[in-house]
Amino acid sequence: MLHVFACDGDRLRWAREGEGVRTPLPAETVWLDLQNPTPEELARAEALMGIKLPTREQMAEIEESSRLRITPDAVHMTALVLVWADTDQPRIVPVSFVLAGGRLATIHAVDPQPFLAFRRRVTRSGGAELTAEAVLAALLDGVVERTAAVLRRVGLELDTMGSRAFRGRALPVKGERRDDTRTLKRIGHTGHLIGKAHVSLSTLNRLLTFLARGEGWTPAKRTRRWARAALQDVTGLGEYAQFLSGKVSLLLDTTLGRINVEQNEIIKIVSILTVTLFPPTLVASIYGMNFVSMPEKDWTFGYPLAVMLMILSATLPMIYFKRRRWL
Repeated sequence: MLHVFACDGDRLRWAREGEGVRTPLPAETVWLDLQNPTPEELARAEALMGIKLPTREQMAEIEESSRLRITPDAVHMTALVLVWADTDQPRIVPVSFVLAGGRLATIHAVDPQPFLAFRRRVTRSGGAELTAEAVLAALLDGVVERTAAVLRRVGLELDTMGSRAFRGRALPVKGERRDDTRTLKRIGHTGHLIGKAHVSLSTLNRLLTFLARGEGWTPAKRTRRWARAALQDVTGLGEYAQFLSGKVSLLLDTTLGRINVEQNEIIKIVSILTVTLFPPTLVASIYGMNFVSMPEKDWTFGYPLAVMLMILSATLPMIYFKRRRWL
């Protein structure tokens, strides 16, 4: 899909004429947003930009020279952006930003939420920023804010899980239901999401450093100043993501340790019950034998004595365990 945004007086408007027609794109176009473009849409965008736009294979390259490069006609930048963060399958997708001839082209297979929000805002109320670099700054600001919102939500979720994990009680109280399998899945999903956010922030850090330095090309002073401020935000978010990763590790160790303690408590109780019931079982087994020459069979108080002996043999170990504080 090809979204065309053109300069209309002192505003930025969405040029709807670009949908499904073969006419040339407007000369006053400032931003071309290509979401999983068709070959025809890509050809129209390349004709307006006057350059070759990167393919999906080129966007997937991991070398620094492939993600941030300057050609005689354009500046190519690629970042990994976090998408689907509110689902069970978060992803990071490459998004390419190409500046050429006073225009910006963005190419991506999945539509990031900040891009959708920016298009809606421009469609409804227009925009006062008419330069390609200003649109680039607005899009990257949206990506950073979206990543920050995800990390804030993850931090609150970790605080909630941590308060439950550190309550100081191994076995659940009566009426409390605790699903350790679900808890472990939540912790794993949270760590997975933080890891992807950290990878995205690392690529944004390099991209903003590239913009702030402006080596090999001449971005506007306003762009460099904005890039330096945004770089500080991204650096802080990267440190916060590392802090959250540490909380995930601590919470995972705590949960696994609590599960281990619960299992040990259960095994201890079963072991004590086994030891406690062994002497009465031994007494019952002895007097359950059918030998003729057993004098206790003729005793009048043989049965009560055997019962008393079984009760006593079960009570004495329990008293011993209590005094040793094993129970």
